Amino acid sequence: MSKYRCVFMSCVAASFLGSSVGVWAQGAEEEAWGDGALARSMFGDDFEQSSGVRIKGVAQIGWSHNDASDAGWSPNDGHTNYPVVGANDEGFQLNGIQLTAEKSLKSNILPRITPLPGPKPEEFSWGFTAELIYGRNGLMAGMYGFDQQWAINRPGNDDSVKAATSHQNYLAAPQAYLQFYMPVLDGLAVTVGRFGSGVGYEIPPATRPSPNFFYTHTYALVSQPDQVAGVLVSTNVFRNNYGLLAAELGVVNGRQNWQDNNAQKSALGALRWRSPDMRTWVDYSFMSGDEQNDLDHDIQMPVSRILSDTGLRRDHHSLLVRHHFDERWMLAVEGLSGKQRGNADHSIDLITGQPFSGAHYRGANATLRYKSSKLVEYGVRVERFEDPDGFALLPTTTVAGSYNAVTVGANLNLHPHLVVRPEIRYDWQSDNDGVRAYGAGRAEHQTTFSIDALIYF
Repeated sequence: MSKYRCVFMSCVAASFLGSSVGVWAQGAEEEAWGDGALARSMFGDDFEQSSGVRIKGVAQIGWSHNDASDAGWSPNDGHTNYPVVGANDEGFQLNGIQLTAEKSLKSNILPRITPLPGPKPEEFSWGFTAELIYGRNGLMAGMYGFDQQWAINRPGNDDSVKAATSHQNYLAAPQAYLQFYMPVLDGLAVTVGRFGSGVGYEIPPATRPSPNFFYTHTYALVSQPDQVAGVLVSTNVFRNNYGLLAAELGVVNGRQNWQDNNAQKSALGALRWRSPDMRTWVDYSFMSGDEQNDLDHDIQMPVSRILSDTGLRRDHHSLLVRHHFDERWMLAVEGLSGKQRGNADHSIDLITGQPFSGAHYRGANATLRYKSSKLVEYGVRVERFEDPDGFALLPTTTVAGSYNAVTVGANLNLHPHLVVRPEIRYDWQSDNDGVRAYGAGRAEHQTTFSIDALIYF
């Protein structure tokens, strides 16, 4: 079957599945989201109002299958959907059970998200967020020098092969930070602690709302910085008839790094523009800093795969444009590029064992979403990610070349406590010189059938 026919059939199947279940879903009574229901039942309905603290949870379980594993390895081996991420394993999996405690800022700017319209609050405000997750997703959420070293995460933090074959679950604390709002300039906020970088379009947590419409994620997410530890300053630049513009700048330890593996910090920043009606968003975000392992520090694989006695900077840039045409249609388009400096005389690639002279990558992805009702929404995503040096997609693959993907799916909001997301995804390689990345290195393309459930409590 040609790849084009396979994509077409995938689209038809996902659309049919979404429509069939959606008929029942549209009859459900619309209610408020179920986030925080467990805490309200334990502490009372007035706990959140009196304390300002909200406690909420989400459990994510899924099932997945691809047509490439049979040619290469057993689905029981774990991570058999790689280099596709999100639904890492075939069969049933506990992606995660996540608990969050948060106190929101009273602010006209949401750090790492958006400036807000309306009057500037004139009072100081503070808030916090603390998260804990257990499941397969905890592997990617672990941070070096912190939860990655916890005893409960052994042997996976030392033996990745054994952890994959045993489908080991991990415990991590993805975010733990304080935030402060100050009524200076046109509104300024400071974030301190461990937090998501805010670089790029997709974000790892299965929160609601979020840009993560699909169960599986883009290759872009693998390449972009996830969590960081440090300080971020966010401020409004202007809010007028030309729109809203916020600027952000921070200093952090590095990617997934609580205890720095070299002597230099990294810079993190963004410019976020919104149209006056908030229907069009334009975000430029970046992270830049040395990411090599110094000779006298612990090796932090796979985030830092270069060993060197000199500083080697890694840059990542993302430009995102998102537009809501009306209440039903939304389009988001992201372009990204990255570069890791190298020095063949003073650095070694710990994967290949060869001198490292540098690497670069770039990609583009677009997501079109259509909301057919208050309870059913459809989506199509296309992506091309070029990794000619086989550098950017570690740990999912080190095969050089270009990765292409088409994903179709639906969000079925069956109940305030339940969202079901079926999807069908087709991936194929190009510019790979015959080296195969799917099915344990035996296939150049892969069709993945996945469905997950997000249970909010």
